[in-house]
Amino acid sequence: MQLKQKLTFTAVLLVLVVVLGVLSVREYGSRKELVFCEETDRVALTVDGRELTLGDLAFYIAHQEQTIEAEALIYNPDNTDEYWNLYTNHTFLRDAGKQAVIEMAVHDEIFYQMAVAEGIVLSGEEEAHLANDRYDFWSDLEEDGRAALGISEEELGESMRKVALAEKCQALFAQMQQKDFEEYSFTGEAYVRLLEEHTYALDENVWERVPFGSVTVRH
Repeated sequence: MQLKQKLTFTAVLLVLVVVLGVLSVREYGSRKELVFCEETDRVALTVDGRELTLGDLAFYIAHQEQTIEAEALIYNPDNTDEYWNLYTNHTFLRDAGKQAVIEMAVHDEIFYQMAVAEGIVLSGEEEAHLANDRYDFWSDLEEDGRAALGISEEELGESMRKVALAEKCQALFAQMQQKDFEEYSFTGEAYVRLLEEHTYALDENVWERVPFGSVTVRH
C-alpha cells in the first residue's frame, strides 16, 4: 500500500514539474523582446475600434528614436545610452519616449479619422512638402535602421500622410473651436477633453516586448 502511494505521489509530482516547466516556457516567451521587423503584422493598439499594427506604429517609433538619439549625441557622444537611461519626472527617458509613441499614435488616429469623415485632403503644395519630408526621413535612417523597421519607404510614406492629414484636421478643428493649434496637440488640455469622447486600448503583452530605443538606433 505504501509503495502504491509513493508511486502515485511521484507520478503527480512529475506531472506538476512538467506543467510548471511548460508555464515557465510560455511566460518567458510572452516577455521575450520581439524582433520588430518580423512582427509588424501584430496588432498593438486599438483606437475607436480600429486596429493598429506595429507596422502602423513604425514611423512613430523611428521618429521618437531618432529625436532622442540626436539629443543623446549632444548629451554624451561617447555613450548615448547614458541619456536614454536618465531618470526624470519620475520615469526613465526611454519609457517616457515609448509612452509618447502611443499617445501620438492615438492622437493622430483620432484626427485622421475625423479628416476622412470630413473629406479633408492635402493640397498639391502639401503633397510636395510631404514627399520631401518622406525622402529626408527615409534618407536619414541608417540602412540597418530601415531594415529593422520592417516596412517599405512607401509604407512609411503612407504613415506620414496620415500624420499630415491629422495635423491639417487638427488645425481646422482648433480654428473652429477658436483655440490655438497647440491646445489640441497630444499633451494639450483641449485634446485631453476631446480624448474622453473616444476609446483606445493597448495590448501590453505586445507593446512591452517592443525594444524601444533599440529598433532603429544602436548604442
